[in-house]
Amino acid sequence: MLELRILESGWISGEADDADDPCAHGTVMLAVDGHALVIPADGSFTLSAAGLYLLRTLQHDHAPADHVSDGNALFPCCGYIALPSSGVFPVFCIGCPGGRDVTVTHQGDEVLLDAGDGPRRVSLLEWRKAVLAFVGAVEDFYARCSPKHRAADPEEARGWALFWAEWQQRRQAAQAL
Repeated sequence: MLELRILESGWISGEADDADDPCAHGTVMLAVDGHALVIPADGSFTLSAAGLYLLRTLQHDHAPADHVSDGNALFPCCGYIALPSSGVFPVFCIGCPGGRDVTVTHQGDEVLLDAGDGPRRVSLLEWRKAVLAFVGAVEDFYARCSPKHRAADPEEARGWALFWAEWQQRRQAAQAL
């Protein structure tokens, strides 16, 4: 049984709403058959960046040498600036080296999740449902808050537009399966 859920969500300022903060933050639980891979004690993560990275894992593996997170952890501490990218993905999020990484490897109709203590196996269908629920919770959090102010820097504003466009495209593609 797979558990992937947001336990707490908020803005980095600690305020109930923050139109200047483009990134949702919070704590996460990820467990397979009762074995925890990510727990609240691991820290607060940037839920928006994690959501995009998780959506990417529906089609791509995430491993140290072949990652979906531009060198960040799958659950990054930071992911506060989105910029256009000429790489594999259209946008990358600048962060810090903190966070909690989990390797995601596809094997046919299954996904192996590994936080460093051995892989845990779940079905791709179960993984997709869990990821879609996670990103739905992130979207619900944003919907309860005021719209975000546009970034002053044109490249960053373009990066955030690309971020949400990729998010929506990947979410819609996953829902269509």
